[in-house]
Amino acid sequence: MYSSLNQEKRPIWVLHEVIPTFSPREPPQKHPGFTIGHRWLFSFTLVAIVLSVLNVLASTGQSIGLTLFLGSFQGLTGVYFVLFFCSFSFNLFFWPVACVLYYKKQITKEMLNPKWIPYMFLVGICDALNGFLIVFSSHASRVPPSLTAILIQSMIPFTFIFSKILLKNKYYRWYHILSACIVFSGIIFSLVPTFKRIHDGTSTTELKHGWYWPFIFIIGTIPAALMNIFQEVLQVKYTQEMKQLKQQGRNVTTRYSVIYFQAVESLFQFIAIALCFGLDLIPGFGTSLTIDKFWESFSGGFRCFFNTMPPSPTSSRCPKSSGTGLLFIFSYIGTYITGTFLTDHISANWLSILTSLTPILATSFWFIFPKINAWAQAGNFNKWDIGFSIGALPIILIGMYFYKDTDRKKDEQETYEPIIEHPTELFW
Repeated sequence: MYSSLNQEKRPIWVLHEVIPTFSPREPPQKHPGFTIGHRWLFSFTLVAIVLSVLNVLASTGQSIGLTLFLGSFQGLTGVYFVLFFCSFSFNLFFWPVACVLYYKKQITKEMLNPKWIPYMFLVGICDALNGFLIVFSSHASRVPPSLTAILIQSMIPFTFIFSKILLKNKYYRWYHILSACIVFSGIIFSLVPTFKRIHDGTSTTELKHGWYWPFIFIIGTIPAALMNIFQEVLQVKYTQEMKQLKQQGRNVTTRYSVIYFQAVESLFQFIAIALCFGLDLIPGFGTSLTIDKFWESFSGGFRCFFNTMPPSPTSSRCPKSSGTGLLFIFSYIGTYITGTFLTDHISANWLSILTSLTPILATSFWFIFPKINAWAQAGNFNKWDIGFSIGALPIILIGMYFYKDTDRKKDEQETYEPIIEHPTELFW
């Protein structure tokens, strides 16, 4: 709606990475495993493999599901509804889970200190802005779905730029600058067919709402990058304070709860999205010309999702709305849960490897199933679209590898908590 809670939060919608709680240098086989209900014991390797596969499937489903959910409404009528409904749905998940963790004393009074609220407020506002820019440009008639999984990687160079500006202690070497440039060049490479159609005046369905939509999508990754940075600032400050209290003999948790953080920032995000509904009325950006048209589309979105609209040409796609919507929502939540587990118990670097598979699988999906691409209201693509999109992937993956190398080298220099000695309950 994916820091050092540390998660690369994907617009709305993107994936998360959290700082590992013990050294990735420890062999995974030494982990004593996991229990369910404190009765059934499962090996660490089995659980890690299953959740790694689920993470890849969920993150790919998240990328594909958003486009399909938007395409399940006639034209652009469901764009704001999708943004509003999904941000509301995330609160329905994260707040009950946060309440359970509070009851089990995993959300502590130190975490509830009001001084952390401003950081979560900033993340929530960035999340809302990210949602408006990404969701509004993710309709297949605005940005081809085969490009969205590629363009989202723009967050890497923007994260590099803003972390260098805002995090004074952030240190990068020359090859990290090079990696960001490689990612950016791969993104530009994928857009070559789009540039050509703009130049020739032959753009069709995928750009009929304006040639600028791929660039709005790229701009949408800027608030996503800022979210990562604000999360990192909170986590670093919180961890430093808790370590000082621990030295004084206090029994405290040194990592801020990612679930509680997500619940609070999602609430701020939802409030901002609800209050800024007027953005849907902006000519050339929004999808409604008048306030009456806005209400018709917004209320119709609920009727379409719950399949209560009377049969008509405008409601012919509604039977697919609830299924595609649930695909996206559950994929988002599944990505978050599995990503948090993998970074907690393996490493953020392992999650980075898994997330690099998402653009490959998501982009390939649209080329393998052209009929689904057409159903999502995207324009037809030709061999040039396929060639440049596929050709951009290895370029971007090389840049991602060297950029993530920053975390690996940092991991090697840090001291981690010792590996746990007893089986861990999988579900709290």
